[in-house]
Amino acid sequence: MIRGRRIGLAALVALACGGCSSPDEIVLAVSTDLALPKDFEILQIQVFEGTKAKFNHYSRRLGESEAEARLPATIGFFSSDGGGESIRFTVSARLDDDLGPVRIVREAVTTIPKNRVALLTLPLNFLCDGSGRSVGTDVEQTLCGDGQTCVSGACVSNEIDSSALPDYSPRDVYGGGNGEGNGDCFDVTACFEGATPADVDTAGCTIAGDGGAPRNVALETAAGDGVCDGTGDDRRCLVALDAGSDDGYRVEDDGRIQLPPAVCDQMAQDKIAAVVTAPTTDCAQKTAGLPTCGPWSASGSEKP
Repeated sequence: MIRGRRIGLAALVALACGGCSSPDEIVLAVSTDLALPKDFEILQIQVFEGTKAKFNHYSRRLGESEAEARLPATIGFFSSDGGGESIRFTVSARLDDDLGPVRIVREAVTTIPKNRVALLTLPLNFLCDGSGRSVGTDVEQTLCGDGQTCVSGACVSNEIDSSALPDYSPRDVYGGGNGEGNGDCFDVTACFEGATPADVDTAGCTIAGDGGAPRNVALETAAGDGVCDGTGDDRRCLVALDAGSDDGYRVEDDGRIQLPPAVCDQMAQDKIAAVVTAPTTDCAQKTAGLPTCGPWSASGSEKP
């Protein structure tokens, strides 16, 4: 992970001293529902004040023993001018090298909060695959226009009110831990073992719930994206969705599970083979604060 680094945003970018006491800070957390390095190898984080580039960082060899970061990765940006600066974050999943193809891009425009440390989570998730392209060291969006970003396969405003962001706590990012491998993680393969496809109502892109009992939901991908198990014809690759999240699914008042509309669009395009569900009797419910298990994970794994 990039944990422990803090960057000052003012006239210049500089590494901050560990004793700086200003609480005017925003912590960026980057997560993914894919498997690394199979699905992408490089994380790029860019920060802009207005149109001026202030920070550009690459974390390479993701998912390998010599990885430069594990996900979720966190990095703090603080204000040296009392807070309130407007900044744009762009995070990208690249293939091959620093100038390689971009699979996913996510943006947010917000401000440095005053008198607190806020958490901004920007996932690089499967439903936004194909959302960016490489233009040298820069990245362009391909699915969404100016002022928008991809969330769960849909284009939404990239503006986020920092006053609505939660306070930063490592436990809310690293499965109850601090990012040194001591938190919990979600074992996709074990938690969906034996799960069978759900009947998807494509008119509203919903599936039946289980009488109000919490369930886990995953997408079975057609091209091998996500966490895989088995071999040959028995191989199945899954992307676990976060419960109660704009980046996942929600349970409606009638108990049905509302999926992102992009799920049904991608099923029609044969990019998603099926939606599967599993009870939470043996596994915790997958949420944004519970990362998936794997060699890429900063939770439930040995310290990098």
